[in-house]
Amino acid sequence: MKTIPINEAELGCLGLFRMALSENTHEARVRAIAAMRHEVVSLGLESFPIRGRGENDPEFVRWVAETSAERHEAAHAYAAIAQRYDRQNKRKLNVAEHIGKLVWDSIQVQRFQGLQTKNGILAQVREDAKAQSVEGARDKDTLRKIWKCYRGVVHLGMALDYCEDNPDSHRNVLHLAERFRLGLNRNCPKGTKTPYVSESNQISFLYLSSV
Repeated sequence: MKTIPINEAELGCLGLFRMALSENTHEARVRAIAAMRHEVVSLGLESFPIRGRGENDPEFVRWVAETSAERHEAAHAYAAIAQRYDRQNKRKLNVAEHIGKLVWDSIQVQRFQGLQTKNGILAQVREDAKAQSVEGARDKDTLRKIWKCYRGVVHLGMALDYCEDNPDSHRNVLHLAERFRLGLNRNCPKGTKTPYVSESNQISFLYLSSV
């Protein structure tokens, strides 16, 4: 499992890190996360540690000079990631997160449904997609590939969606994402001993306090 520490500034930009997770491989996601860190810096958030430093601050000037090339390269990487996200990866990640939510619901009611059984979770998603004319989710083989590709990272988007839909709950997004991650890893479809998502496939996001 890959653990990604998130600082205070990055905590306000979790949507960028979700976008990074839309890349198709673990290695590409790790590279994308690095690019998103630079993007957070470029946004100039008030909570970023260099706030309040001016052009006459030698430390600030040195930092800008030393990271200029890195930030320039990261900006190009970000643009490419965003383009892939808008073109196709957003849709696939949305589908995978929907599958993850159904798995989580099945765990909560202790049904522990399988994904690929005749009336299992993928079949339910397929029927929902047909009813709503959702492109790219009406073929079971496609759904299987999407879940295999994204199952280790769906927990962050699931948590973001929950907090957006339930603003009065005041839930900590990263704590909730970690709860979802653990639930998908520690539970198995009924009749099996294989977890819904192996820990080795997962990326965990943990808040790193600057205090």
